[in-house]
Amino acid sequence: MPRDKCWWLICALVFFDTVLCFVIPRGYRLTVIGNITQCVLLAIVLGCFLANTRAADARSRLFWRLMSLGCALWFVAQGLWTYFEVVLRQEVPNPFIGDVILILHLVPFMSALALQPHIERDEQTSNLGGLDFALLVTWWLYLYLFVVIPWQFVWPDEAAYGRSFDVVFFLEHFVFLVCAGTIWLRSTGGWRVVYGTLFAAGLVYASASVASSLAIDFGKYYTGSVYDPPLLVAMAWFARVGLVARGQTLRAEPAKTDQGKRDLWMSGLAVVTILSLPAMAGWALYYSPAPGPVRSFRLLLTLITMMILGTMAWIKQHRLDKELARANRELREDSLTDVLTGARNRRFLNATIDGDVRQVVRSYSVAAAYPSAVPSGKRNRDLVFYIVDTDSFKQVNDRYGHDVGDKMLVEMARRLSSAIRHSDALIRWGGDEFLVVSRYTDREDSATLAKRVLNFVGQEPFELEGCVSIPCTCSIGWAVFPWYENDAEAIAYTEVLRLADEALYQAKKAGRNQAVGLLPTVKEPVGGRKVGKGKHDRLAEQLAARTVTTPGPGRPVDAEKDQSPLHVIPASQQI
Repeated sequence: MPRDKCWWLICALVFFDTVLCFVIPRGYRLTVIGNITQCVLLAIVLGCFLANTRAADARSRLFWRLMSLGCALWFVAQGLWTYFEVVLRQEVPNPFIGDVILILHLVPFMSALALQPHIERDEQTSNLGGLDFALLVTWWLYLYLFVVIPWQFVWPDEAAYGRSFDVVFFLEHFVFLVCAGTIWLRSTGGWRVVYGTLFAAGLVYASASVASSLAIDFGKYYTGSVYDPPLLVAMAWFARVGLVARGQTLRAEPAKTDQGKRDLWMSGLAVVTILSLPAMAGWALYYSPAPGPVRSFRLLLTLITMMILGTMAWIKQHRLDKELARANRELREDSLTDVLTGARNRRFLNATIDGDVRQVVRSYSVAAAYPSAVPSGKRNRDLVFYIVDTDSFKQVNDRYGHDVGDKMLVEMARRLSSAIRHSDALIRWGGDEFLVVSRYTDREDSATLAKRVLNFVGQEPFELEGCVSIPCTCSIGWAVFPWYENDAEAIAYTEVLRLADEALYQAKKAGRNQAVGLLPTVKEPVGGRKVGKGKHDRLAEQLAARTVTTPGPGRPVDAEKDQSPLHVIPASQQI
């Protein structure tokens, strides 16, 4: 049904029942009409709320589900009232069995407001809503059992029961109105309209329900009396909340800078609520004028509730700790990962390289001290650094744009990841350069991985979504650590990275689409003198390196051979 027609139908129903309240004399017919009208109105309110549970946003759906739950409890309480008066044709007893449902039906409304769906929140914060709702329900149920129930079962007193029920019901309405009014004033857009309508409905409902409760205590209330029209108006305004929401664009707003402080304040208030239980137990035990059985009941109830709420608080804290640990892991992972390509970044190298270097040095130290402990054949004790440069990447950016260039880098990272082992680390080194740190390998097999990477990158053109097919090759420079097998600590890994960079320069200078590796010609510094860590113009020449060239796809096969050293410095001249 269209919103306007539904609203006019609700108004007509309220007007019709209000007229009948003043026309039909008190009796069974008026009782039937009054009860049926209230049940029909609450059913309409429930339908209006349920119609909004199909919202796109998950938190908005949860908001309307909680509102529907509160309305459903209200409908059940009214149904029980109708059962006594219409079906059983008898006065509703006081105390009434549906009073506890009537008290609790406002709790889902308050829980819905606590969600604040008008503010953007992360998923991990929203996941705690179930426990928050359970805590809220438990506390309000405790308050009802503490204040009201003793005068119904422990020490029956109809007058004390009525006064106690009115106090709790008034307090609950007051808290609901404060919450609704505060959120209404702080919200904007479509949600502000919804919250404003909800606040108006809550204000009318609080006035009408408290007045009706007082009238019941004084024996003045009957169904169809003058106390019913305000209740009907309140129900109509609750239906208006659901109807207004259907005509609004309900979008979540970015959280303000002080939102974190508000959340901390709300958490602190929850802690204060739990800590209030011992104070209530102390009051019941030492200061309450109630009879002894009532004081004992309240003390026992408080102890049980403290155990329940304490357990819930522990579960919530445990979940918060897990969420915090997960968030820290994700944050650390993000800080070590390149946003564009998904490869690792330089921070990852800085965080892990020291451990890799120590393991390699320790392995070589053990081998030097106990040669017989090292098995013959493959050693797999080396670190090999490969610097991979995307050939002619600037031309791709100039011709196709930076978006296509970014897609090419993403595809390059994917192909490199497919070419290397799981134990190897792929790091975005800068711009269009990547660094592969190959762990647990043998220096004699270093050219094999270089060949594999060249083939994975250059054999097939890059098929980029939304663009043409782009052929691409890469150039690679690599070097091994430790540089000297018999003195693993003589050359730092940073110097080996400089060697790999020099090798990359040679590969690009020789025509690209190839890998150039640098290997030492000796196993230890000549004369036992270690190479200094200062800056050198040609570090490869200083270290008497030899080159190993590996051609990429399409290059001449005879290029794959060991070449003469770049420039071998006599050992006596090494520094």
